[in-house]
Amino acid sequence: MSDELVNLFQFAQIQSDNMTNNNKMDTSINTTAISVDSNAVIEEDDLTAAYHEIMTEDYESNDTRIAMIGNVDSGKSTLIGVLTNASLDDGRGAARSLVMKHRHELENGRTSAVTVEIMGYKGDDQVTSSARNHAQRWIEVVERSDRTVSLIDLCGHEKYLKTTLFGLTGLMPDYALLVIGSNMGVQVMTREHVSIACALNIPMLVAVTKIDICPPNVLKQTRMTMARLLRNYGKMPFPIKDLASVDTAVESIAANRITPVFSLSSVTGQGVDLLRAFVAKIKRSCARYAGLDNDPEVTYERMPTIHFPIDGVYEVRGVGIVVGGTLMRGRINVNSVLYLGPDRTGAYTQVLIRSIECRRISQNEVKRGQCATFAIRPINRRIVLKKSWFRRGMVLVDALAVPPNLPGGKMAAEIASIPRACREFDANVVILHHSTTVMPGYQPVVHCGVLRQSAEILAITGTESLKTGERAAVRFKFVYSPEYLLPGSTFLFREGRAKGIGKVTRVYALPPVTWTASGT
Repeated sequence: MSDELVNLFQFAQIQSDNMTNNNKMDTSINTTAISVDSNAVIEEDDLTAAYHEIMTEDYESNDTRIAMIGNVDSGKSTLIGVLTNASLDDGRGAARSLVMKHRHELENGRTSAVTVEIMGYKGDDQVTSSARNHAQRWIEVVERSDRTVSLIDLCGHEKYLKTTLFGLTGLMPDYALLVIGSNMGVQVMTREHVSIACALNIPMLVAVTKIDICPPNVLKQTRMTMARLLRNYGKMPFPIKDLASVDTAVESIAANRITPVFSLSSVTGQGVDLLRAFVAKIKRSCARYAGLDNDPEVTYERMPTIHFPIDGVYEVRGVGIVVGGTLMRGRINVNSVLYLGPDRTGAYTQVLIRSIECRRISQNEVKRGQCATFAIRPINRRIVLKKSWFRRGMVLVDALAVPPNLPGGKMAAEIASIPRACREFDANVVILHHSTTVMPGYQPVVHCGVLRQSAEILAITGTESLKTGERAAVRFKFVYSPEYLLPGSTFLFREGRAKGIGKVTRVYALPPVTWTASGT
């Protein structure tokens, strides 16, 4: 079994043991478990992931992405405003007003859409901009910086949970910053966000905010509850009290061994300097890009050289359709010709990359791990792209490799090179939590990167049903339309509070389909 699935099953075993109050863990699963005792001391130096060992020139290493998670009204947007503008909040929403995009967000103080802000660094010094315009502020920071940190502001309210899930799965964050309001304590959505981040194996740090208005006894209780929650998920809380502990946390978080905990106030500035120092030193984790296509349990078929999941579509006057996302495989240049799809019928069309922007700066090339936007146009000029045609789960990929001397000539080779969508796929899954049992016919919502769609469980290998903590090979079928899915992808599936995680082992491709001039 691959190391990734071992880690997933280890997480499920921790969940199952906590629910049954059984302290004895299955050693066959927890081969890589760490101690979570409050007095534990980390001594295994060989577990530390050195950055120079996991970073290569093929990755975008100059931008680190941190997703802000936590319950509503915990101070996520305010903290982003304080960090990016190197100034404190006035206690009345001045800092968050620079982050929120919509009028209703400014009025009620609650984020309802994903927002991204950046911090720039020139050497060890933070680069700031005084411009009020969002686009101009980005341009100034990027042009004057050697490297950047992208802060992804996600939603805290329960009714926006699917938007938060999209941010954690589709925007590819390197780390998750859990924000807990000290006066509010650990809420239901706090626990939900922690469970999702742990299931996706995203290294996490914690910021306990609003300590200036929290009574000491309430603050103590919040810290104790937070520490207990982290230990339940196999995380070791590591309080940050000085700059020396910041250096220790930076060296250890890449290996996902500890969870740094900061206590701060965005109004008085207490503790903010320690968090700012940590963010300035943290490096990108390239674990999600390492070891591709090497799991013996996965059948790698029709793997593309270029894979660009689309997480945003825009219609710009004078430019046309612009798509944004993160490049997961390969390199893309201006004038590259790629396939766009699948649509609701599973069809693809060829498009030309007219121009590229990365963090609002024009570029000629994008490499793996880089977030970018592309202005595109169809190769077939009879096809007119419209924003309404796009849907979640669409990708840009290159043509499939075709064997030489393929029978049927040039036409057969062109058809064979078209990417394939799928309706059914096999996966190794583990149930993280379910109140009863999971059986064939169960229809959870699958979250895999930018993809989000209900899928039905057709069959479970070796058993009739699954309970919390159990694992098996499962056959899924998308309910509504075909999707583009890569073998080896990790996905989360959920229905209400019930959730599980899995890894795609085989994809059953549909016959190739191309768009007609009418777009279908």
